[in-house]
Amino acid sequence: MKQIFTAAAVVATMAMGYLASPAEAIGSSAEYNGTLCSDYVDYEVWLPPGFTVASIEAALASQAKSVNVRFACKSTCQKAVTACSDFLTVFKKQAMIPKCDDPIPFTTSPEIPAGVMYQGDGACNTVTSKSGAGPSGWAGLTAECDAPFVTDPLAGTGKNTNDLYCMNGCCLPCPAQYSLYRTGALEKGFKMTDTVRAVSMVLSFILLVTYVCLGKISHPNSLILLFSTCVFMFSAVIIFPLYDRRGMQCADLINPSTQQNNLKCAIQGGILVFASVATSAWCTALILNLHLHTVWNSAWVSTKYYTLHFLCWGVAAAVTAAALIMGEIKWEYATLCLISQARASEMFFYPMAAMIFPAFLLHMATFFHIARITIQSGNDSETMSRSTLSAGAAAMISHRRHVLMAIKIQWRAALMAVCAMLAVTFYWLFYFIQLRKINPIELQNHILEFVFCLKTGAEHNTCADALAPWLPPYGLMIAAEFLVSSIGTVIFIVFFKVELVRELWEKVSQLGYLVRGKSQQRKAEDQFFVI
Repeated sequence: MKQIFTAAAVVATMAMGYLASPAEAIGSSAEYNGTLCSDYVDYEVWLPPGFTVASIEAALASQAKSVNVRFACKSTCQKAVTACSDFLTVFKKQAMIPKCDDPIPFTTSPEIPAGVMYQGDGACNTVTSKSGAGPSGWAGLTAECDAPFVTDPLAGTGKNTNDLYCMNGCCLPCPAQYSLYRTGALEKGFKMTDTVRAVSMVLSFILLVTYVCLGKISHPNSLILLFSTCVFMFSAVIIFPLYDRRGMQCADLINPSTQQNNLKCAIQGGILVFASVATSAWCTALILNLHLHTVWNSAWVSTKYYTLHFLCWGVAAAVTAAALIMGEIKWEYATLCLISQARASEMFFYPMAAMIFPAFLLHMATFFHIARITIQSGNDSETMSRSTLSAGAAAMISHRRHVLMAIKIQWRAALMAVCAMLAVTFYWLFYFIQLRKINPIELQNHILEFVFCLKTGAEHNTCADALAPWLPPYGLMIAAEFLVSSIGTVIFIVFFKVELVRELWEKVSQLGYLVRGKSQQRKAEDQFFVI
């Protein structure tokens, strides 16, 4: 900083016509007692003959508009070259790359024809002020940010509100992904999937209430009831974003929601994780029961409900507790909080895969067994008298009938299990393969290209189309969210039979009969005896 004030003295004397050449730059040191540089200078300074600190600062103040003192650091210039060379070369802007061994631009003058060179770190303006306010010249600095970028609330302080979403005083507003696609695309897409999930919530609740009201709580209907309960919880989390979507996604203007900065995110994310794992667990129980009953004629599952409850709810609770304890619940995608991408596979998808994939293989084995038995039943004649059949042939015929009856009764459970597995698997593959593209660290260089595109005056949609190859495909993103959002609707279509409506109407009629009173009952009894 001493060199800076010395240079200021030189410039001030030059501006006043005092100094004719560098050889005349003689003088003496003195205590600094001025005000202009009081935040930085706390040492003796050099003064030309006949000048005081006050006179130099007065001269600088009067010449502020015409005097331009530039003493930049060479190391800063070199960092700029390292950071910007590739980017500027791609856009054929090599002329904008700084030349750190040349004079600082615009510093040449008749008095200094060679210009001012970049300075070493010991002689440049990189020191902080005595007040700790940050590097000199940063105070009050603001950036001009092109839409959709917004000015960082911490612009001018040398800090970023969020290092992942902010740079050079500008930030992508939360939710950041929405700004990187075509205008309004994600808003419309996720509004549609939220509506589908809301419909699934209502329909799964209707199915759940219907099964309870009709007393269908014995095996195997109890498995459907428990599975429906999980799907209802899975769908019911949509209430949070329907009430306040942005409040669910974002903690403030810039920062996305996490369980640490948004309690609603923690609650909703915990419910979603628990319901997702529990849905997979009870779906596996459905498939296991179908296999044992159809292939082995076994009712083992009907005697193991305590074990099933312990395993299915216990695994879901353990995964949820681990995610919350490790602080991994956050918003990164769509409109709901879930386990972070960095830990989602090992903490969320792998436990579900350990249930889903073995269940899928078991289900395929059941399917092939049913297909084989069905083909045999078509080829073999069963018109012969059982007395003419061997014991083995009779047992085979009996098993065929059992299998055909089982699939007639449980085909809905089989179809539902397949639909649930396909939806979860597709979502996992999308999450694992595509969604990582939206990581702001991996996107950083491409976002710079997006910014440069906006700076050229291009429309937002044009720049978004150029960025599209580096983002998850829009259609695939909406499709993945649509599939998992529609599970409640699918189970309603599969399990809600006409017979349920008839049974439910009979229940309602019985309640109405009780409410009408004794006179109505007596009239009904008289009619009965007349008949």
